[in-house]
Amino acid sequence: MALPMFQPETYAATRQPLDRAAPLPHWCYHAPEWYAREVETIFRKEWLCVGRAEQVPRPGDFYTIRLVGEPLLVVRDTAMRVNVLSAVCRHRGAVIAEPVRQAHCEKFVCPYHSWTYGLDGTLLEIPGFPPPMQGVQNFDMAEFGLRRLRSDSWAGFVFVTFDPDAPALAEWLGELPDFLANYRVDEMRFTHRDIYDVECNWKVWLENAFENYHAPTIHQKHMTPGKPQNWTFESGDTFEAMYSQRSIVAFSGLRPLPGLTDKQASGLYHVWLRPSLQIILTSSYMKYRQYLPEGPEKLRLIENWSFPSGTIATAEFQETVGPAYYDKYSEVIREDLTIAPNVQRGMRSGAYRPGRYSLEEHITHKIANYVIDRVVGREGGRRVLGEAAE
Repeated sequence: MALPMFQPETYAATRQPLDRAAPLPHWCYHAPEWYAREVETIFRKEWLCVGRAEQVPRPGDFYTIRLVGEPLLVVRDTAMRVNVLSAVCRHRGAVIAEPVRQAHCEKFVCPYHSWTYGLDGTLLEIPGFPPPMQGVQNFDMAEFGLRRLRSDSWAGFVFVTFDPDAPALAEWLGELPDFLANYRVDEMRFTHRDIYDVECNWKVWLENAFENYHAPTIHQKHMTPGKPQNWTFESGDTFEAMYSQRSIVAFSGLRPLPGLTDKQASGLYHVWLRPSLQIILTSSYMKYRQYLPEGPEKLRLIENWSFPSGTIATAEFQETVGPAYYDKYSEVIREDLTIAPNVQRGMRSGAYRPGRYSLEEHITHKIANYVIDRVVGREGGRRVLGEAAE
């Protein structure tokens, strides 16, 4: 018998249109069985961003990243291909390289028994004397390379999927490449990263990032009285976006990008590409945020900055990017770091009973319904209401 938390009727209130809808129940933010179903139906099914190709510019450059418990290597090989490999040795399961870091090597050597792998994951050598695998029946080194994940790239972003049956990345991206075409995302270059380990469910931070309702309270010292940001919302087949001509952080002080429309040049977009990538596009830079769940109540948040190479080369960039961009945004993030664990404690208590959404929480409502679609089932939930969840 199915648990009540996986029955469509349980989520009838969240399935209502925004002006009548209620948020998700508390267990969606802390229950191990709900999180396990999210991993199975979302994070092991969708395409997930592992970074940018320019983070590994030379053969042998690599970094590590962990996706829902899987330690991975993102490495450029001698043929200039970017590979995403399992970091788990094929012999006895030791993790070859950890924790999250960037480095350079000519080969990967397991710290346990020194099995040695090439940059493409090929098993190259099993050192030792006498030969450790001598006499082992039916052992073929070619069959024991590091596991290669299915990966692809778009505009410099590198994606992986654990699902062999997932649609091709180009199909999965849908309308997003056209929506962002004027920003020349492929010409952006990675410059800076901040990593935060947060005691909260991944949705707590994601939902917070896509509503401005909290800003006058949490970020009040950055707000200009009487000048609200007035976010508007746009949707694509695989993404949601919010747009404003005002921001509490700098977005237009550097050399503007050529070829933008008047709207793009005078404001900024926050784009949610399901399930776990946030792209912030401005008239002068791109910032992207990776949401890496570490458990039902743990999140690794990676904040990444990218700028056009021409901007990076200017003296103006070197003088202003630290205090006006990296430092200012980090201050805002630290304010969110105070509230996210607070919300998580409330969810964990079990005392929370969902209230109602504000109309400013348009994308938060979309996030909740996306999660229900995947975890509980799209059609079942809609049959309950007799209408689409909008």
